[in-house]
Amino acid sequence: MEIIQSKDNNLIKETKKLKEKRYRTERKQFLVEGFRFVEEALKSSFKIPYLFLSEDAMDRWQSFNLEGKLQDSTKVYIVSESIFRLLSSTETPQGIIAVVCQDKAALEDKDGFYILADKLQDPGNMGTIIRSAHAAGAAGVIVTKGTVDVYNEKTLRSTMGSIFNIPIIEDVDLKITDCLKTKGFKLIVSSLEDSKNFYDTDLNQNIIIAVGNEGSGISQEIYKLADIKVKIPMPGNAESLNAGAAASIMLFEIVRQKLTIAN
Repeated sequence: MEIIQSKDNNLIKETKKLKEKRYRTERKQFLVEGFRFVEEALKSSFKIPYLFLSEDAMDRWQSFNLEGKLQDSTKVYIVSESIFRLLSSTETPQGIIAVVCQDKAALEDKDGFYILADKLQDPGNMGTIIRSAHAAGAAGVIVTKGTVDVYNEKTLRSTMGSIFNIPIIEDVDLKITDCLKTKGFKLIVSSLEDSKNFYDTDLNQNIIIAVGNEGSGISQEIYKLADIKVKIPMPGNAESLNAGAAASIMLFEIVRQKLTIAN
């Protein structure tokens, strides 16, 4: 372990920049905070070049035994509480931050189901979708251009570590969605017009479920590619569902149908 004593240290200044999206995008790196979260990162395939540890958190460092879980190339730096707070994005920091390299996911040639986040803006919704997709066993999460940054600190916290356990696939020009469709995947979108009850839809096939923007819904680009238009019945007559809730409902209906067939 090395000690950094100055807030003007170049590594501290460069790491602090990763709190901004443009630097995360440029460097293909992001920050994760908290002992459980860092532990999940260390167990994953993501590369972690640096760890920053507050000198006030040494006891917790020992209790989590993270030293024995470090990657060979990971460097650990001890910093004062005041320097640590320059890097932290939380009100009550736990005392550990990791710099993590983004792991660009490629489309895998296998059967299953994907969820597509189409221009979602709320970090909490995005994080919930990633977490639910991981829990449901989805093959991946596809995000279109204009969707909130999945490496935003609020999104990351909402994933509860699932960010490290499911492929996140960027589909800037919809070529990936088109590719899946040519492989036989059916694109399902929610629609109030010409739509069928979601629970009457056969989900035991290769499918992509699209969830749209919180305000404007599914974009026209995705809507035109749709194979199946559905709506989730709402007998209580609410106007709409939270995007994260709607995605979770649809994902676990897939799970239910698959379990029904298996049994």
